[in-house]
Amino acid sequence: MNLKLILSLLLLLPLFAHSQQIDQLILNRHYQEALTQLDNQISHQPSAALYFKKGVVLEKMMDFVGAIKALGNACRMNTTETTYLEELADANSSLGNYMDAIACLKQAVQLAPKNLVLQGKLAHTYLELKAYHDAFDWYQKIYQQDSTNSYYNRYYAYAAYKNGKLGLAAILYEQMVHDHSRDLNSYLNLATIYGKLGMGSKTERENFEMKAEWALYQGLKVFPRQPALTLKLGDTYFLFKDYGRAQHPYEQYLADNDSIFDVLKNYAICLYFTDYEKDALAILQKCYQMNLNDPIVNFYLGACYKKLKLFPESEGYLLLAIESATPSYLAEIYHHLGQVYGLERKYKESIDAYKKAMELDPMKVELLFQIATTYEEYNFNKTLALNYYKMYLKEAGDQARNADYALDRIKKIKEDLFFEK
Repeated sequence: MNLKLILSLLLLLPLFAHSQQIDQLILNRHYQEALTQLDNQISHQPSAALYFKKGVVLEKMMDFVGAIKALGNACRMNTTETTYLEELADANSSLGNYMDAIACLKQAVQLAPKNLVLQGKLAHTYLELKAYHDAFDWYQKIYQQDSTNSYYNRYYAYAAYKNGKLGLAAILYEQMVHDHSRDLNSYLNLATIYGKLGMGSKTERENFEMKAEWALYQGLKVFPRQPALTLKLGDTYFLFKDYGRAQHPYEQYLADNDSIFDVLKNYAICLYFTDYEKDALAILQKCYQMNLNDPIVNFYLGACYKKLKLFPESEGYLLLAIESATPSYLAEIYHHLGQVYGLERKYKESIDAYKKAMELDPMKVELLFQIATTYEEYNFNKTLALNYYKMYLKEAGDQARNADYALDRIKKIKEDLFFEK
């Protein structure tokens, strides 16, 4: 070995010794002391490796701004080292600088196109940015290379769900559920997807209700009496209008947890539809105290009082519901109010309410029949009743549930009008 090489190695020995000492300090979490030694070395002989170590130390000390500056220096001094770019992306992500992180990761992926870790970090950063389309594309690429990685598949399923690819998301989540995943969201998300898929025909609703039920019970095997799963089970039955079955999970949730307004409200609605209107009324009154202006609470209070034949109370709450309701269910509230007015023998008000309901929702053709019968009870104008019966049969067509009765009344009214003339 020539003398020049020996001298060069001797000069490097102190640097190797310092490097090992700094590594030991970092390993033992003596970050401030390591940082002091790194700054000292950088001041004498800066290098990409030293700036990289400084960036890592500053990340450990939660100084991400300083880490980004140091790691940026490392990347500028060595533009081809993917480890530096990856660490700079992590530091940026820690501060929510996702666009900067994506720029670093895209550069790193170009340098190492087969590196799944870099691709996964890029996909996940797109998720953090809520750029779901880009995230889905990258997770799809990862899946094509490795379809067995449960970590990536979990996020691939979520990206598919957020992109409206519910069938694919369901398949991916189903695999996780079959594998008894310890990820709680896998069960909750799968039930949510089944709920969205089950909004078709009656057969589809029944099928997807059973699937959602299966997913949640699988979750409860892994996480017994887990509140989020119990509540989701109740909400799922409620979504499919299976009110009788929704009661038990709601009761279980309320027994173990605080009385949340929306849970109480849904539970009360279940009681109403299963003919426990007195119990429903008691809970709805609690809900009313919690939120005086909730139109659904006021509507079902009015509906409960109507079932109990307490018509003045029913009228009052239905009017309150109208004042605070949104158009999507105003028609149904006016429909109930019209029935209450009719039972109170306030026929003019009843007809006005029915007409308002028809104005808000012209598809509620059965209201034409109720207007016709109310005009008959009102005994104000038989011709108007006759016209509404005819209008009802014309508009409802084959769907007219009270066609036979309407035809009989048309015949009888015509006879009455003939004799009156």
